Amino acid sequence: MTKRAIIYTRVSTDEQNNGYSPVDQKEKLHRYCENNGIDVVGFYHDDESGKSFNRPAWKKIMEFIQKNKNLVDYIYFLKWDRFSRNAPEAYAELGKLKKLHVEARAMEQPLDLEIPEQKVMLAIYLTAPEVDNDRRALNIFNGIRRGKKDGRWLGACPRGYRNTRDDKNRPIIAPEGGLQEDLVKQAFKAFSTGMYGMEELRHKLAKKGLTCCKNSFWRLLRHKAYIGKVMVPAYKNEPEVWIEGKHPAIIDEATFYKVQDILASRRKKAPLKYRFVRPEFPLRGYLICAQCNKTLTGSFSTNRSGMSYPYYHCSRGCHERHNANLVNQAFIDMLSKFQFKTSTLKLFASIVKEKMTKNDQDSKAQIKIINQAIEKQQERISNAKSLMLDAEITPNEYKEMRIAIEEKITQLTCELSNIHVGMQHVGKKVDNIVELLSNIANTYRDRDTVTKQHIVCSIFPGKLMYEEKTCRTLEVNKVIPLIASMDKAFIEDKKRKHTNFGVLSRGVEPVGVEPTSG
Repeated sequence: MTKRAIIYTRVSTDEQNNGYSPVDQKEKLHRYCENNGIDVVGFYHDDESGKSFNRPAWKKIMEFIQKNKNLVDYIYFLKWDRFSRNAPEAYAELGKLKKLHVEARAMEQPLDLEIPEQKVMLAIYLTAPEVDNDRRALNIFNGIRRGKKDGRWLGACPRGYRNTRDDKNRPIIAPEGGLQEDLVKQAFKAFSTGMYGMEELRHKLAKKGLTCCKNSFWRLLRHKAYIGKVMVPAYKNEPEVWIEGKHPAIIDEATFYKVQDILASRRKKAPLKYRFVRPEFPLRGYLICAQCNKTLTGSFSTNRSGMSYPYYHCSRGCHERHNANLVNQAFIDMLSKFQFKTSTLKLFASIVKEKMTKNDQDSKAQIKIINQAIEKQQERISNAKSLMLDAEITPNEYKEMRIAIEEKITQLTCELSNIHVGMQHVGKKVDNIVELLSNIANTYRDRDTVTKQHIVCSIFPGKLMYEEKTCRTLEVNKVIPLIASMDKAFIEDKKRKHTNFGVLSRGVEPVGVEPTSG
């Protein structure tokens, strides 16, 4: 009786140029079947790895055999590594074929599995490809690890970078130079100000084209690749470590570590009171209820005609409720009363700049101390390396010491970056403050909601209150009365009624340039 067979060929991408082309396999198998009087009832081919049997063509073979029982006697392939490169799965698949009365045969590695000794050869044929696969995988792993230790970023590039190759055709990453790189820079710059919540900033940048989920955005802000680092993962006794990469940084370390400070809550910023900022409620979170002293919230009220109006109101059961447009205008009216002479503001600026110059000298001394500390830590790494080379400490002990020392260097570098940031553009910052105070009401009116809230919390550290169609505050930034006293703008007659916005108490004599009377 004539036997019937299915011809099966398989290649993976790296095998097509090594004598395993599909055409070559098919021709050899067809010729063998013809020479041995075997009818070919089907041909199937896979471009898949032999690590598992989760292959499209092999699944079709099994379906065909199960639907057409006793129609197929053999499945022929060129060698056993075409059948599988995973010994345990191969034995399991052979068991399935045996139950269906189908025999798997390799043309160039023939076996008679009815002979027990032949099973030893089967084990060799099946195990050898698996060993080869494992060796290839290990070589690739070691190659990737060597590349990372050399400072090259391997694999998918972080957002804002692109995958490319260097002059030696080795894979590296480089700044993208387009929209995504710009958005990453905006993300770090904006978040480092402390004025944005993470979700608020993510939604804002998403409108510009930065599409990522909440967790991805958090990982983006913590990714050291943006300061030119490459992570070498832990392996056996080697711990995870970040090293200097070959790719250029797109975020400066001062900004990066400032972001890390905010994320780790090491430094308390002045965050927004609400996740989503509405332009109708710039004072939300800063107004308090006149009845219960709790913070007012904001929402819209819709009338019968369908028109919506913004209101500040108390959410604790009080009947405190004010039209947001009237309150916002009353606050601008209050700001307009802060008027200072140009000469006074110039004097204030010169005093501050002189003071900051003295502080810079202190900062330079502190920078020198920190740099010396960093050099000392780097010297300790060098000494520890010498001890390891002299066999006085083990390589593992050296690695543990190096990780601890590098962590200390990172902390010192962060401190150094913060000092440098504080010293940068001091004169320009003072000039910006003077410009703000010279016409604070118009400046506030023209800015966006986030900047408005920044102005509010900077000038009025205490809460605001709205009563009798007027805004007033219980506390003002100490700089304001100081400037006011310099030009006597806020000095009042004790018999005169106090200002309705309550900036200064009538019972406290303002501090001026001249010493106050005892």
